[in-house]
Amino acid sequence: MAKLRILVVEDEILIAREIEGCLCRLGYEVLGFATRATAALQQIAADQPDLILLDIRLQGEADGISVAEQVRDRFQIPFIYLTAYVDDETLERAKRTRPSGYILKPFKQNDLRVAVEMAVARHQAEAEASSVTRANTDQSSFEYLSILSHELRNPLAAIQLSTAMLGDSRYPVGEAKKEQLLQYIQASTSCMNQLIDDVMTMGQTDHCKTLIHSETIELVEFCQTLLKPFQCHPDSRHTVTFSYPTQRIFVKADQKLLRQLLNNLISNAIKYSPVDKLVLLKLYRTYEAIYIEVQDAGIGIAPEDLEHLFEPFQRGKNVGRLPGTGLGLAIAKRAATLHGGEITVKSQIGHGTTFTVRLPSPQ
Repeated sequence: MAKLRILVVEDEILIAREIEGCLCRLGYEVLGFATRATAALQQIAADQPDLILLDIRLQGEADGISVAEQVRDRFQIPFIYLTAYVDDETLERAKRTRPSGYILKPFKQNDLRVAVEMAVARHQAEAEASSVTRANTDQSSFEYLSILSHELRNPLAAIQLSTAMLGDSRYPVGEAKKEQLLQYIQASTSCMNQLIDDVMTMGQTDHCKTLIHSETIELVEFCQTLLKPFQCHPDSRHTVTFSYPTQRIFVKADQKLLRQLLNNLISNAIKYSPVDKLVLLKLYRTYEAIYIEVQDAGIGIAPEDLEHLFEPFQRGKNVGRLPGTGLGLAIAKRAATLHGGEITVKSQIGHGTTFTVRLPSPQ
């Protein structure tokens, strides 16, 4: 096994020699010494050591903490602070650089050995964890893009075929057929736009906990406004009703995400329900939480589909040719989770489905 290569950054040459002796007796390789920040950074860049032993007090204006900040930002190398004494302010600065260890002078050889081995083991574990996470992310991204490209091919193929038929002078198209092809193009374009919008939302909700703009929302009025387009649409053949308590209900939430969550659930309830069947939105609260239910009397969801229902691009096997991107429920779940809540489902084939969103109750 190759020896661990260590750089010593220490402004006292006698102490540096003492550290070198300890490290050599422990079986490590010392790459050299540096007494100033500039020289230390040059040697780090040139030699790429496995570990840096770093005195906080150095010759010149820049101290060891300044070196550590650059090591953290430019190099993936663990470092251990060596020092005899620091004031509280300096200690706080040192802590912010996330060192792999901290040794007080004077120290014993065994103290140095333990600190070095622990620092290297911790760095290797973090590197392996980061590698696994990156590999999983890359694989997930590849699978995600593969599914997305597959989903986009269907509406794109419909658009290409329709435009080809409309533009081919060898095959005259009557007015009725032309109208039908134009409808295919419009429907396919709408499908692609919806898919792209949903994918963008999924990307934004992947890592956007800090991007949620929470505000106090009165839920009864919010839901009433949300339902108006569903209840007043001239082509609607479904009855959408709203059940809510007499008292006002407030919640801390991001309006945009909450609106998309409920829109997705209500749209699905309408889409998968037979004509003239009731869709119910129900709002209630307990001391601990606020609950929003969306209930339909539609086709229901098979038990084997429930396990993967909230995963991207998953749709029930019984949806037939009903349109959908397979992202609506995944977005709904992300939105609920980002608000510190959850979404659950109960369903029975042929008898309908109930989705329940639980949100934390503001205290």
